[in-house]
Amino acid sequence: MNSNFNILALAVFLVVGFGAKAIPTPEAVEPAYDKDDNPTYVIKYGKGDRLKDDGTPLNLIQIKCKDKAVDMVSEEDLEDCRADDSLVEMQYGWMDFATYKGWRAYHAECHVCHGPDAMGSTYAPSLMVSLQEGLSYDDFFNVIMNGRGEAEGAQKGNVMPAFGANTNVAPHVEDMYRYVKARAEGKIRRGVRLPKLPKFKEAE
Repeated sequence: MNSNFNILALAVFLVVGFGAKAIPTPEAVEPAYDKDDNPTYVIKYGKGDRLKDDGTPLNLIQIKCKDKAVDMVSEEDLEDCRADDSLVEMQYGWMDFATYKGWRAYHAECHVCHGPDAMGSTYAPSLMVSLQEGLSYDDFFNVIMNGRGEAEGAQKGNVMPAFGANTNVAPHVEDMYRYVKARAEGKIRRGVRLPKLPKFKEAE
């Protein structure tokens, strides 16, 4: 009898404890496209549904310094922000599920050469910077699917292989572009576990 009561009390405690920490997650959103029909990302801001023991949210997606992503400001600006908290803004929220899939696919297949968080390496360029400099979705898609040799501008010894036949890459190019675009536009900070919105399900 006592053991059953103790189990029930523990279950109630866990449910109440979790409920006190949980904040409803926004509803799922359909994968988005911009006015030119290129894939783009969706962000919903809010305090989040994953809280640490001290009550602060885990889904911090970007830190801004002087209204710019902290990844993209000068050392001088960073020093100013370290000295003055009023110049710093913490942004909490969720990315759409499609962008989350792009983050996963990128770090499963692409980061070995192009660096974690799309920041580049000594072996391959930053895709984040490539988008900032005007790389279109069509070119992004074509290079991934068909590769790029020295004749197409790749550095000697650093050719880009074709991934069109790779089933871990080819189906996810749109979503990877969404992720890299969000990084290029300063919406996702580096090194973050991406907080995702629920998966959008097509109505039958």
